[in-house]
Amino acid sequence: MNRERAVQAAGFGLLFVITVIINFYAFDRMCGLLGLGVFWVSLAYAVVLTCLLAAGFLVRTSAVRGTKALFVAVTTVYGLEFTALALLIPFDIVNLVLPLPERDCGVGIMCFVIAVACVSAINSQMLCVRTLSLPFARRLRAVQLSDVHIGAVHGARYLRRVIDAVNRLEPDLVLITGDIVSGAAAPEDSRLEGFAGLKARTLLAPGNHEYYEGMDQIEKALPRNIEILRDREVRFDGYSVFGLDFLGHQGVSGTRELERKFDCPVIVLAHVPQFLDLPDGSIILSGHYHAGQVFPFNFLGHLFIKYFRGVYKKAGVTLHVSPGTATWGSPMRFGSRNEITLLELGQE
Repeated sequence: MNRERAVQAAGFGLLFVITVIINFYAFDRMCGLLGLGVFWVSLAYAVVLTCLLAAGFLVRTSAVRGTKALFVAVTTVYGLEFTALALLIPFDIVNLVLPLPERDCGVGIMCFVIAVACVSAINSQMLCVRTLSLPFARRLRAVQLSDVHIGAVHGARYLRRVIDAVNRLEPDLVLITGDIVSGAAAPEDSRLEGFAGLKARTLLAPGNHEYYEGMDQIEKALPRNIEILRDREVRFDGYSVFGLDFLGHQGVSGTRELERKFDCPVIVLAHVPQFLDLPDGSIILSGHYHAGQVFPFNFLGHLFIKYFRGVYKKAGVTLHVSPGTATWGSPMRFGSRNEITLLELGQE
């Protein structure tokens, strides 16, 4: 046990140092381009911001006043840092071989970050309905929700907007592919009671955030109309819905093996996108990646993640990866929208 704790402490220490270095580079380089660089100020910023990030995660489920604002503020700063880094790193690489006007470039980068921040902040509060037609064995009108993340950024009011929009669509089923909490508010928070407003039968497969906060707590907090499928199948007339549980050994984005066989077309709810050995004509619904959510991850995700966003087909099985119904961490979304997906199944 002592050795395990020592390894964890070493890992945390290394991660802390790396985060300080990243924070220092982003802040110091940006200030330097604008002619405002001061080493000790940049170092203090880097250390304090890293400590606040750690504190934000440690108190993410605390009911103490101000913890919500701390979590949102710190993650927003990191969202802006990622945007700046996406330009600062290429700038420094090019600047090695082709000297560039630093102040002009610094002003340009700052203006770009501000513009992206404004667009992202507004977009993070928008909610859209997208209709998607997919082939399936039965004609079915279903709604997919994913990554609703009720907690720090999106609370009871946003959830009411989601529920009202879903009910207006009058679906046969509501299928939720995980991450209904954000990890920034206690799971027993009464805001989750808003899911009781769903009129259609509702099935949920857990995501990584349910695993982090504890499924026992989530099950107690959710209203009884939400059926949680943890490696469990619900059969209907000529098809079934199966919820793939999220397990700890998957890490953040790992997939799972599934030895179970199905004798009819199935709709699998799997939080992390992956293909499974399923009967021809089956559908897999996933989420998890938020379509990148912030710049530049919305572009880089397509390069590094195999099933990132949209519809994929393989061996007679269709996979749909939702961009998410809300945001996590920073209240920012760029290059995508918060989406409720209306699935018109049985036709394409």
